[in-house]
Amino acid sequence: MLGAAAYVLIVTAFLCLGAWLAERVMTSLRWPRRGVWLAALALSITIPAWRLPAALPHLSPVQLMAPASLAPAPPAATTEAPAAEATRARAATGSSRLPHRFWTAAAYERVLLAFLFGWGVLSAALIGRMILAGRAVRAGLRRGTTIEVDGTTVAVSEAIGPAVLGVLRPRIAVPRGLLADPAACVAAVTHEREHLRAHDWHYLLAARWLVVLLPWNLPLWWLGRRLGLAIELDCDARIERRVRILGAPPRAGRRWAAAPLSVLTGVVVLGAVTFPAPPIDAAMAARNQARQAAAQWKRQRVRDARAMRRLLANGRPDALAAAAVLDADWPLDLRYVHGKLVPRSRAPSRAAERLAWLQRAAAEAPSRPGLLILQRYFCGLQPQRCDLAAIDARLRALNPDNGADWVDVLAAAVKAKDRIGVDAALAAIGRANRVDTYGTRLFARLAITAHRIGDEPLSVAYRQVEDTRDQLITNGLFAFDEACNRNGDRLSARRLSLCRKASEAFEHSDTFSGSEVGSGIAMRLWPAGTPEHHRAVLLRRRLDFMEQQSQQLLWPPGHRLQTLLALYDGAFWAQIIHWSLQYPSEQDVLRAQLIHAGLPVDPPPGWKDPYDTE
Repeated sequence: MLGAAAYVLIVTAFLCLGAWLAERVMTSLRWPRRGVWLAALALSITIPAWRLPAALPHLSPVQLMAPASLAPAPPAATTEAPAAEATRARAATGSSRLPHRFWTAAAYERVLLAFLFGWGVLSAALIGRMILAGRAVRAGLRRGTTIEVDGTTVAVSEAIGPAVLGVLRPRIAVPRGLLADPAACVAAVTHEREHLRAHDWHYLLAARWLVVLLPWNLPLWWLGRRLGLAIELDCDARIERRVRILGAPPRAGRRWAAAPLSVLTGVVVLGAVTFPAPPIDAAMAARNQARQAAAQWKRQRVRDARAMRRLLANGRPDALAAAAVLDADWPLDLRYVHGKLVPRSRAPSRAAERLAWLQRAAAEAPSRPGLLILQRYFCGLQPQRCDLAAIDARLRALNPDNGADWVDVLAAAVKAKDRIGVDAALAAIGRANRVDTYGTRLFARLAITAHRIGDEPLSVAYRQVEDTRDQLITNGLFAFDEACNRNGDRLSARRLSLCRKASEAFEHSDTFSGSEVGSGIAMRLWPAGTPEHHRAVLLRRRLDFMEQQSQQLLWPPGHRLQTLLALYDGAFWAQIIHWSLQYPSEQDVLRAQLIHAGLPVDPPPGWKDPYDTE
């Protein structure tokens, strides 16, 4: 940000010099001057707007920070001598350079905040000054009268003018004392009338607003003042006044001087256009974003490793399952390439250990189908390590009315293009009453366990386990949609019947996405006017309305800042976990949250579904 501001200052300074030289050329040739300064003002905005987006990284403005004093740590395993390792570490962090000892990320942030604060204060002060001046002018004109001067209606004030006032309907104002000299009054009105004809007032107003928007750009202030002077001189030249300035013919030497001045002007403007955009901010941001991201990944990895040790030491089913969910394959080192975060190396996979922990958890709690479904999901990632048929048999024995164990079978059959297998899986799902993953209560318990035993922050723990919960049924939903995504008249009679029955089971899913997919397919496959179609439409409207109302939970009117801050507070996630432990499905949890917040849960009769594209 600071580098971008410095770039704007440099470009505007180049343009100031170029405009000053070009004005000398215009003066020697007796051409209008104001176009030079208008062009300089326009280029002072367009050149940075053209060059900066390509130079700065594709990052948030908040992330454009200075070099951090801490760089990613070197690999743990090293055979170098301590002195050589220390030298290499100093070279990597840049700590041997004196500026880096002071120009740290914290220092940059303080300077940036001071710059932004001063920017806001100056802009607000200038806007307030313009508002007060406008009010004073309107008050002065209201107390005056209007008269005709040389065929022009002018406003007479006590002390304002002669000037052109107003934006949408500008008019000429003259002071009352000027009326005592009719010749001077006519000359002044003629001058201001020429300003009106040339729309000079609008150009000055645009220049003033540029200064208000960029008050720290001092060369821009000078450009605005020079524009005002050039406008006055051009106006006088058009009415052939001010003989003292314009009456004498230019010397021949000035006309000859116009040629080299024109060349010099072109060189200066070319320098402004081609001046390199700030590599300081771009390199600074990319380098420090990489360093901070790498440090953040490292801290998270260390924290997760500590949490896993505590969870494994506890040995209870929820602790083992939480350790398996938290133990992702984290990159060891990260760097930015063309604005993207890519790993230099990856940690060795611990998939076999995760499966062992989940197997122990499911064995110690054999009556909990949620742990079995979680084990089934991780086994599906590496089926050669598991007996999937045995896990499915245990799931069907625990709850024969649940078709969740057939969802992965359906996904595998669709991937293999096995029509018989697809029909068999759809038939099994259709015979079930619902498709439940048991993930709502299970992952709430895992988040609490990771927080209490593993000492993970509650927000981090819940977000990590939620990522796994969302993946339990995703592949099956895509497979179900692919198997039944055609119109009813293009499916075979058997496939149509199977998809209709399976969609009813998905409608009763304990996940929001499962119910949405089930109701959506039922709406497509059942004819309009049938009870099944009507039921699916009502369910989809209720789900879409609840999803729309859920935005009020995150962004309640009048409390958006507090809620945004609460996203990083454990209390926000504790409330979600509280409702998740009480209700078995995501829909029931959201309904309870809406009721608790005093928001409606059922769509009113006149509500228009924003997701309805039919």
